[in-house]
Amino acid sequence: MTLCCIVFLVVFLSSQGCTAEDITSGRYDMRIVDSIHGSPKLNTNHFRLLSGQKLSQLHQPSEGLNDVEGTYEADMKLKPVQEIEIMNGVHTLDGAGRFKRKVVNNLEYVWPKGIVVFKFNDFANILPNHIKTTVLSAIEKWERTTCLRFREMSEDVKRQVGHSNYVIFSKGPGCSSYVGMANNGPQEITISESCNNVVSVAHEIGHSLGFYHEQSRPDRDYFVNIITENIKPGFEGDFKKYDQQTIETREMYDVGSAMHYGPTWFSKDNTAHTIEPKDKGLLGIMGQRDELSFIDIKTANELYKCNAGCANRLDCKNDGYIGPNCECVCPYPLSGKTCEDVKRGTLGCGGILTGRSGTFTSPNFPNNYTDDADCYWLIQATSKSDITVRFDTFEVEDDGSICRYDWLEIRKYGIGLAGPKFCGNGPSDQIVYSGSALMLHFHSDEHYTFKGFRATYTITPK
Repeated sequence: MTLCCIVFLVVFLSSQGCTAEDITSGRYDMRIVDSIHGSPKLNTNHFRLLSGQKLSQLHQPSEGLNDVEGTYEADMKLKPVQEIEIMNGVHTLDGAGRFKRKVVNNLEYVWPKGIVVFKFNDFANILPNHIKTTVLSAIEKWERTTCLRFREMSEDVKRQVGHSNYVIFSKGPGCSSYVGMANNGPQEITISESCNNVVSVAHEIGHSLGFYHEQSRPDRDYFVNIITENIKPGFEGDFKKYDQQTIETREMYDVGSAMHYGPTWFSKDNTAHTIEPKDKGLLGIMGQRDELSFIDIKTANELYKCNAGCANRLDCKNDGYIGPNCECVCPYPLSGKTCEDVKRGTLGCGGILTGRSGTFTSPNFPNNYTDDADCYWLIQATSKSDITVRFDTFEVEDDGSICRYDWLEIRKYGIGLAGPKFCGNGPSDQIVYSGSALMLHFHSDEHYTFKGFRATYTITPK
């Protein structure tokens, strides 16, 4: 917003009886919002600008800001044999002709015993201490959720693992990493100031563990659109899809993966979208670098066979799986021995809904919902069913694009996958999910509240 627009808005609001303190603190009559916004009366971007708050914006993964020389898809370094495999699509098949989702298949690229040996460059391109701290935090994210262990290189560690391969973290012009264990002694992961973010570094470590980019999957065209006319000339190859004739994907496509491109990756003008989810409600999650996704972590545990030593095979529910501690690992916010419990929400909202039909609302409905609220509902059927959700009322703060302030997430693609987020006036039609359980999560931030929503659901067994 230009300065003259801000001055005009302040003058206009003042003429309506608002003081400067009212404007910046968010205390205002909703009729004033109506008169400014007209029909999108739930949009508060003007007020956030006036109070100096940061507006919502699309994720722009920092490791894609600089294309490191000699890399593939911006940040992946490949051995010559891997380049050939990618060109031929061979790396995506296992012995049974099944697609291995976004990870290497050849076991020579997998770190033996799940131990990744590493060191910090101590000769040239030395990492500053604050970036070393970021690297250690990124390592901790992988260690905390998998059986993988990272050991600083020493003669004792080399004897323990039985090889001389290791990762060396160096300062670089951008972020980059080899894919999987490179099998030739040291392999470099470069980190720059521009990508000094914990999950961006975890992304690069993910490559070294054997992860490719999510949008390279051969089934990606069912879930995302590549907008080639918006790609920076010469970078079209960075959006290559790995083709296969016979595939079997282990998990559904994960738009929320920390290994996924952002919407403006290699955009010709840094703003036009080069990749978009077919479900526009997922646009705000694409390219996130806030956390490793549930599927990222599950895939690493599968690749490194983290539960191979578990004698008791628990029957994990609701997309849970047996983790390295031989216990069920549950998608957030589920918990319990077999992932059948749900986290209690703010002010006691949310819960498990098991009736054939029912209603649920945002907290305090029909009055405004509270700030800093989180509510979790699990609609649980006894067998595979059509679960239908309809909204009688939906009035949630709107940012005009990606629902980053207040929102309702509906995990219509599975409990373990990110679902579309709705704000403003909500879904234009009913939501129908085919399965045995549907997860919904309502969130509000610390600013501006509205009436919220009232929903009805029905379960129709198949």
